[in-house]
Amino acid sequence: MTAFPALDGFVLIVGNARSGSTLLGAVLDGHPRMVIANETAASATFWRGLDRAAILDEVLENAERNAGAGRPSEGYSYQVGPPPSLKSDVRIAGDKVFNPATLLLHGDHGLIPSLEDRLGVPVRLIYAIRNPFDTIATMHRRSGAPIADRIRWYFMHCDAAEAIRDRLPPDRFTECHHDDLLSAAEAEVSRLCGFLGVEVDAEHVAAVRATLFANPKRTRSNVAWGGHDLTAIRNGIARFPCLSRYAGTAVE
Repeated sequence: MTAFPALDGFVLIVGNARSGSTLLGAVLDGHPRMVIANETAASATFWRGLDRAAILDEVLENAERNAGAGRPSEGYSYQVGPPPSLKSDVRIAGDKVFNPATLLLHGDHGLIPSLEDRLGVPVRLIYAIRNPFDTIATMHRRSGAPIADRIRWYFMHCDAAEAIRDRLPPDRFTECHHDDLLSAAEAEVSRLCGFLGVEVDAEHVAAVRATLFANPKRTRSNVAWGGHDLTAIRNGIARFPCLSRYAGTAVE
């Protein structure tokens, strides 16, 4: 039998690396009616050549394997709620995609319609956003790549996400700011459940609250920023309304 026979929708979590997308995927996966994978291998090529059964089977296998390991990421354990094997009546499946898949989605306008045709359900996207200074600082620290390179990479993904949003109906695309998820978990989880068309579950919300840390990590404080880097980031922020809240970020 194909996994998730009662499926109502499929969700893709997109955006920059180090933007809280892994945590967001774990939060959604903790809902009793959702199973969200974490970077299936096939997401790197956007499931080309795979049919509905193959796509959903890989999502299920990936999510189950991640749950068994505690949903690990960079030294943290993000497992929320029961593993997929203990869930029934799953309505939403999805994937926190391999990071460059955001660029792939931008470049090939046929990918989302193709995925919808194969799955037979609507595909919705959630754009994970974290303070650009913290995101870029973390990318620089983890990869060792020059800050200027990570700045270009960050805003390349912002351009891609904006372009994808512009060509989708409003009910198929939303943002999730990392700081909102941490500071107002119940409200943000409720909003995302509404976006995906599932009911809020009180036990799920409680489990999310127990998992989340209180405040975003200020990794920007650990970087020796050059004046040209700060200017490049602030100029980039000014181009995107979704980043306006970060315009006054202090880096000390």
